[in-house]
Amino acid sequence: MRESVLTASRSGSAPDVLVARPARPEDAEQIALLSAPFVERGLLVARAQAELAARSQDFVVACEGDRLVGCAGVAPAGDSLVVYNLCIAADRQGRGIGRDLVGMAESTARRLGCSALLALTRHGGKWFGQLGFTEVPANETRDEWRALFRPGRKSSLYRLSLTSEQSGNRSTPACRLKQTKE
Repeated sequence: MRESVLTASRSGSAPDVLVARPARPEDAEQIALLSAPFVERGLLVARAQAELAARSQDFVVACEGDRLVGCAGVAPAGDSLVVYNLCIAADRQGRGIGRDLVGMAESTARRLGCSALLALTRHGGKWFGQLGFTEVPANETRDEWRALFRPGRKSSLYRLSLTSEQSGNRSTPACRLKQTKE
């Protein structure tokens, strides 16, 4: 995966330079710290730091200098790719970083020939709906997708179809993704 440069701007100030890159095992502690507030609110599944280190190859992280400000994991689910553990630091939300991380996951899914990008969430689907995802009714959930659900979490499944040639543009004016070669 190539390293990408993200620029996130605050109103009335110069843009911050963010770098999106593949996670490394040594990022596990920062991923756990970034995820903790979401875990406490029941929005993310708690994962041990050792598990995050072992699965670091699944993650892309957005960094501002040495600080990790966003992350997202991806994993196969049948002929689809599921986005998981998507979270952005509270002081960096609303700048398009999450949208760009989902866009990177979509690009990966398309490159792998997946039919869909999936997201399980307890946060509500409005945000995913704005990115083109639709909620998957329980009676339409495939068996390989059912395995994603953790008992008792009451998550909803959202799907972005990748069968069309149109690539979703997940970038926003506040946070534009620029590809750079590593």
